[in-house]
Amino acid sequence: MYALLRRFAGTSIHTNQLRCYSSFTPRDVVRDTADEAGTLLTRFAKHIALERYNDKEQVLPPTTVRYADYFPITDGRYFQRSVEKTDASQLPALIILASSYRSNAAVPMYVTALNTLDAHAVAQLGKMDTATVLETLYSFLFLIPNWLKRTDFHQEAMRRLAKESFHDNKERFLQVCFYMGLQKKQTTSNDFQMLLEEHLPRHLPALIELDLALISNAAYKTSTVITGSAKETYDTTLVNAVLGLKLTPDNSALLISLIKALRLQRVRDERVCQHLQQICLDPAQITQIEPRGLGHIFAFFAEQLWDQEECMTVVVERLLSLLKPGDLRAKDLATFLWSSSQLNCQFSAAHLRQLELAALRKLDHGEYNYYADNLVDTCLSLYTLGHHSKDLIDAAEELKATQHRSKAQPKVDSRLTVLRSAVAIEHPSLSKLKSEQVFKEFNRAPGYLLKERADFAKYAEQLGQDAEVEGVDLVCPINGINVPSLRVQTMGDEASVYFVELLTAQQTLKFSKKPTSLMRLKQRLLESLGQKVVMLHSGNMATSAKELHTLLQPKAQSIEAAEVVSN
Repeated sequence: MYALLRRFAGTSIHTNQLRCYSSFTPRDVVRDTADEAGTLLTRFAKHIALERYNDKEQVLPPTTVRYADYFPITDGRYFQRSVEKTDASQLPALIILASSYRSNAAVPMYVTALNTLDAHAVAQLGKMDTATVLETLYSFLFLIPNWLKRTDFHQEAMRRLAKESFHDNKERFLQVCFYMGLQKKQTTSNDFQMLLEEHLPRHLPALIELDLALISNAAYKTSTVITGSAKETYDTTLVNAVLGLKLTPDNSALLISLIKALRLQRVRDERVCQHLQQICLDPAQITQIEPRGLGHIFAFFAEQLWDQEECMTVVVERLLSLLKPGDLRAKDLATFLWSSSQLNCQFSAAHLRQLELAALRKLDHGEYNYYADNLVDTCLSLYTLGHHSKDLIDAAEELKATQHRSKAQPKVDSRLTVLRSAVAIEHPSLSKLKSEQVFKEFNRAPGYLLKERADFAKYAEQLGQDAEVEGVDLVCPINGINVPSLRVQTMGDEASVYFVELLTAQQTLKFSKKPTSLMRLKQRLLESLGQKVVMLHSGNMATSAKELHTLLQPKAQSIEAAEVVSN
């Protein structure tokens, strides 16, 4: 069978040298399907189909092409010559006709049709007006909804449309946003960001919920952050849309699109947290949210440091019951574990082992091969939750070592350094490093970490004035954890060394007042090394050596009992 396909694939549609540069191959058609599109994509596609008819400028010529003039394909070269004679204005109709041919077409001939139509569309792009470009994109979307972004025409059309003006045409602006959102990786250009920042403020007042969700989803998929003068208006519109959205089974996906956009924009608003909490605590409403969407809400809570106990319990229990760890994507599992560790969720040993096994299965299936960040995040979050896996940690090290060096990932490298330090301190038998290599008591904190932390210098000066304090140093004692500490050396009968951590509001969970995951891990590692650690809120600080010693007494050792962390 495959030998026959290779034989057919060897027949060039024009020249042999172009064969390897086609958008599609017979293997694509045999092993995949262009119809595999998510329900949200389908809903957005239907929406822009309606927007096409609402566009007063969308005027197309009558259709003159006939199915019998092109299909069925018996000779690839003849088909190509026929397509090349087709006027640019008739291409959308011809592409729609190809959908009727597909069900009866031999795989090689169908691939020939796709590649020939794609190549001719690119060649005719310069002769198309904006209406024809958009109509051609929609025709390809109708024919191959899951493959449109792979066509050369899609990429070339996006470059052109990004430079056009849509100030007075909301319908076309929405269509362009939808098509740009299909291309997840926007690594070579900021065209989409410029388009949004230029046009979005003008169109925002006229957008309905579905419009805003479509744009927000496109921005999230392409990691396009709205900045500049448009940011405040966009952020406010997102918040108001979430608060005003009435949750139903039909629009729960729209809510999640808006929440993902808020995450991308790093919007902090307690009203949104309260609104989502009400949804999560209502059994009738939370069941309307699909598990992956609930995972995004959980991540939003984590980013907002919203650790309301009842709400977190409901969300975690539902996710654990509905989301079988083995069915989660690698990045979903990493996000769930990070959110859990950030909010200090408590898991049984059985649950942690279950989550570890889920990650190991993904490792065996190769899901981390191109996503070392997901594996490193999973290992570090599990470790922060109190569970370590030698197999996962070794795999993370090996994957990063073999990763292409040109793909710089400083954040991932930083997290891996933290993981190495933690393992070296708490499980030296599993590490190639020694604790002396990762714990440097007098390692001075770099200046860039102190630029926005005037509280450190002020507090160091206050402590230095106490007669029983011998010296105060600003240090980063654990390799990889770039959060400054105060190393306080005291004298007298209770001479000792203290590491003082000054918690900011961004390092403190809202309700429990406990430190965030990285700060808790840092405290745990220092205490594992036999160091004395005092956690204080930057606005409520001990001012003498005696107070520091008092905070370490058994009854006052925890932050809650000492009541030193407050709003």
